[in-house]
Amino acid sequence: MELKSEKSIKDYLKKLPDDTIIKYYLDVEYSPFPILVIEEYTRRFKRKTKNEIIKDLKLQSRLAKKKTMELGSMAKKQKLVDDITRQKSEEIIKHAKKKGYKISAKIASKGKILGSKLKKKTKSKLKSSSSKDLDLLKKLGDLQKAGIITNKEFQEKKKKILSKI
Repeated sequence: MELKSEKSIKDYLKKLPDDTIIKYYLDVEYSPFPILVIEEYTRRFKRKTKNEIIKDLKLQSRLAKKKTMELGSMAKKQKLVDDITRQKSEEIIKHAKKKGYKISAKIASKGKILGSKLKKKTKSKLKSSSSKDLDLLKKLGDLQKAGIITNKEFQEKKKKILSKI
């Protein structure tokens, strides 16, 4: 439907649900046809005289003026949304850094404990595995001297065993 005349706008407003009319009425200063919105609202919910409607319009215009003045004062103070957002972001980053430092300190202390435990375990394993490997090297040497394995086979096995140590 095209909104061309006052009648077509009135017909359109009559077809709208109550909650939409209430929203339009509450934000009447932003409406392109405030009088028609107010008339439809009063038709549905309460009857007002034209003087009461004009009084409501004046009130709405004062509220709009007040909002404009508030925006103007914010602009004069130069307190922009970006500044506030930047400030909040910096606070969040500082808080995250503090937590990060605490967590890293805990991880470092636990890492030292785990590292010392691992060193102890690997030393004991190295001692036991290296003695076994040395025994195996002696046996291989005996096999080579006895002529059971060749010098080439002995050297290959020796390299493998020494790489484990």
